[in-house]
Amino acid sequence: MATSLRDRGLAVGYGLVGAAGLLIPLLIGLATGRPAQGGVVALGAFLVTIRANPDPPGVRLPFMLAGVLVLAVGSVLGVLLVGNDWLLIPVATAAAALAIRFPVVGFTAPLALLLTAANPLPVDPIPHLVLQVVGGLLAAFLLTLPWAWRRTRPLAATLAETAGLLADLLDATFDGERREALRDEVADALQNARTACARHRWERRSPDAERITTALRRVFYEAITLRELAAAAGRQAEIEPLTAELAARTRALFQDDVEVVEVDFAARIDELRGERPDDERELLRVVLLRQIDHAATRIRATLDQAKTPAMKLKSALIPIPRLPAESPVTDAIMIVPRAPSMRLTRDDPGFRHLLRAMLGTATACVIIAIFTPEHAQWLALGVLLTIQPTYGETLDKAGARVGGSIAGALVAAVVLLIAPGYGWLAALIVVSAGLGFGLYAVHYAYWATFMTMCVLLLIDIQAMQTWEIAGFRIGLNVLGGAIALACVRLLWPRGEAVRLRRRLADLLRAHALAARTLAETTRGRRPEGSAELAIRRAADMAETVEQGIAAMAHEPGAGETAHVAELLDEVTRVRDGLITLTSVLREDPGNDVGPAPAVLHAVADRLEGGAVAVQEGEPYQPQGDVDQTLSELRTWLGKLAVTRLGELAADPADSRTEVRRALLHAAAADHALKALADDSARVVILATEDR
Repeated sequence: MATSLRDRGLAVGYGLVGAAGLLIPLLIGLATGRPAQGGVVALGAFLVTIRANPDPPGVRLPFMLAGVLVLAVGSVLGVLLVGNDWLLIPVATAAAALAIRFPVVGFTAPLALLLTAANPLPVDPIPHLVLQVVGGLLAAFLLTLPWAWRRTRPLAATLAETAGLLADLLDATFDGERREALRDEVADALQNARTACARHRWERRSPDAERITTALRRVFYEAITLRELAAAAGRQAEIEPLTAELAARTRALFQDDVEVVEVDFAARIDELRGERPDDERELLRVVLLRQIDHAATRIRATLDQAKTPAMKLKSALIPIPRLPAESPVTDAIMIVPRAPSMRLTRDDPGFRHLLRAMLGTATACVIIAIFTPEHAQWLALGVLLTIQPTYGETLDKAGARVGGSIAGALVAAVVLLIAPGYGWLAALIVVSAGLGFGLYAVHYAYWATFMTMCVLLLIDIQAMQTWEIAGFRIGLNVLGGAIALACVRLLWPRGEAVRLRRRLADLLRAHALAARTLAETTRGRRPEGSAELAIRRAADMAETVEQGIAAMAHEPGAGETAHVAELLDEVTRVRDGLITLTSVLREDPGNDVGPAPAVLHAVADRLEGGAVAVQEGEPYQPQGDVDQTLSELRTWLGKLAVTRLGELAADPADSRTEVRRALLHAAAADHALKALADDSARVVILATEDR
């Protein structure tokens, strides 16, 4: 949720603006002696305002104007369906499906449809439609004005915090436990930064902020590479000053008082090389240190490019940027999880939710057609607004909704029994709307309470009601909640649990494909960027599995999923290893890349073998001789080292040979490939062991 109790300014601001959308037409209606017409305009404003509930700072005018159009269509259909209860069944069911399938439609359409069809119109149909559209337009423009509460946090502060976390990650290069936690924090911070950008699209584009966002993502990418190389090289004493310098440079983007102590790491490497190490391990360490220097150089260059944009961002009132253009390299880190579109198959949890909502709405409408209860719209709305993607979530929502509805309806019943004047009625409507909008994100029960009061009183101000309407509201909401629970419990109640095995198999196959694609890219058989795209798709699959186990926690009879969470941590390390290899092998070492692609293919074979074992429920049969290919790589590396030592013996100044280039890349890749082999083995063990 965008709002919480900690965001008091946002909650109060949204509540006041939302209430103002109802207050203005009600006051005009009272002043002109037409309170009913004012109530119609206020109801239109209410139905459009609720579209902003999930993210008040992020709503944009086009989205709200689309809501006005949807409101008009729903109202027209509602007028046409007055007295046609049997025709209401397919139309309301279709409206429910569209509300879930297309966020731009939302619940505005079914709410307008059902409220119009079930209640007597206080004015003629055409004026009714016009008044509701006027109310919707008022709410759309009011909410999207650049209010102070919509700027929940300056973008410069968000980017500065992200840069600080990234600097902490560089400082923690040799602190394993802290480093892993910081990696996730940096990824979350970068995601929050991009989300903040998306919330302020009404302002003009800021190329400076785009460059900083892209730069921070590239530094994150290189930090992963540097971490892996540093772990392989050891020599913490030599590397720590370098990582401290890079961390200080990162902080200095947004902090003026940071002292950057430059480290001539290349000179230190030259000193070590000048000592002519005759031990192969020492020679390989020198090679790894050279790769670390290359990664550090790329980080310095990236931060230097971001220095000027950062100064502009700190020194002026900054327009909020759009998201930067996608890059096949930086997007491979998966800073922002991508929500795939709904697939029309039961394998998609969104489509299963859609089918349940359609069935529940159709059931409610059939009951309405057969028994024709008074104020029947509350039954269908009770189903539609209660049903959730899982049984546990629906149960929680039903409890909050029923409890809130009872509380709100009882207060409304007292008000209707007292029958105050229009002035008091308008005041209560505005107060309940403000509290409902402001407290929406604190707990759904608050929203259900004040929304019930607001809608019942809005109906009353249009056409006087008796206090019995509150009783109908309670009873029909309870029945609607029961129908929603029945639909979720009877239709695919364990939708994710029964698909977990296949999703895990797909997860392993996606990472196998990423490894194989990187191998083919290294050999020049795939275009540049293919490996990054495959890594990103593997991360998408991991996100799907993570969402699945999150949903399983709300399914009846949910099993143990701790091993899946551990598996997801391990596949993250596999992707980190692939990212490191992508960076290390980015510089073309010539046609001869040695056995490195063979190791990647062997890792892919291992993961694919694990996928087959998971999906078929059979014991794992080892696939791909990873150890043998690693041994071949090290043999080849040893031969290169001997050849290079011979070259140095003949000409110590010779530093531009093909052997040296191949040795640099092979040595840098050796540790990353070994770590990748170990991580892939743990992934297969976690995925295939009996639970």
